[in-house]
Amino acid sequence: MAVPVKPSRRAYHRRGGRPGLNVDFVSVCDAVQGAIQGNGETITEIAARFGVSRGWIHKWVYPVLDGAGDGSLRAEIEH
Repeated sequence: MAVPVKPSRRAYHRRGGRPGLNVDFVSVCDAVQGAIQGNGETITEIAARFGVSRGWIHKWVYPVLDGAGDGSLRAEIEH
């Protein structure tokens, strides 16, 4: 007797978009900006403190902090 194959269902939305996290976005931005300026905290520590991933910070926070679009934030991160 053949058992019907049930297609798997993704546990997340394929289309992406901002995650529905209960996070104070401004506080995360402030913490990341402090880390970039050298307060001794790492991005990994900030991610753990706020319960987000480093990828989430990269996708949502860095573009906001580099809002001028001149790449000044990227230059600071690379140095």
